[in-house]
Amino acid sequence: MDAKARNCLLQHREALEKDIKTSYIMDHMISNGVLSVIEEEKVKSQATQYQRAAALIKMILNKDNCAYISFYNALLHEGYKDLAALLQSGLPLVSSSSGKDTDGGITSFVRTVLCEGGVPQRPVIFVTRKKLVHAIQQKLWKLNGEPGWVTIYGMAGCGKSVLAAEAVRDHSLLEGCFSGGVHWVSIGKQDKSGLLMKLQNLCMRLDQEESFSQRLPLNIEEAKDRLRVLMLRKHPRYRWSGGVSVQDFTDIPRTPCS
Repeated sequence: MDAKARNCLLQHREALEKDIKTSYIMDHMISNGVLSVIEEEKVKSQATQYQRAAALIKMILNKDNCAYISFYNALLHEGYKDLAALLQSGLPLVSSSSGKDTDGGITSFVRTVLCEGGVPQRPVIFVTRKKLVHAIQQKLWKLNGEPGWVTIYGMAGCGKSVLAAEAVRDHSLLEGCFSGGVHWVSIGKQDKSGLLMKLQNLCMRLDQEESFSQRLPLNIEEAKDRLRVLMLRKHPRYRWSGGVSVQDFTDIPRTPCS
């Protein structure tokens, strides 16, 4: 973790330890691949909420920039908007360095962008499907100069989400088509309250400077209107890629290019 991020986390450590509940935050960080199940159990073994929060912060301080970004995003997703704002100034800059890391030749730039956007890590058991991934990437490149959709369809559990995530795990594609970043939004089957929460989270992610409103939408219709305005005025260029199963919509990553 770079010095700026570490200092910011240390500066606001007391406020974070006092207020956060770790359970759902750790779920986000595990899905991003920056926290292990063993580390989660160590945090859960602490006796009080404060001690669990303190143990989690201590772990994050010993990790890299991706852990800081994942923690920041988890705070936003779980409604800790004020606490996330404390960490915003310490967010590490995304470097476009082409240096390779040890994760299958993926660059640090790719890892940081996808971690920031909440794109899932590769599963433990991963089967490469290069032809399918390449086909999706070619479709995405074709959308670079015009609006459109790339839809991955198939039976539930056939690997649509893994393919979608793998397609954007590419340095040149991110720099060439998705310079504004990638936002992964898991929808699935939701009741009205769950859907409203998803829409509110997306509004926060797309308007972190609060340039359009300082409060969250109160109902689904207001959230839809807010997102429509954000997409038209603040993110006029965007792409969608993702999976549609026979039964429901699952794991659709939104990738604005502004």
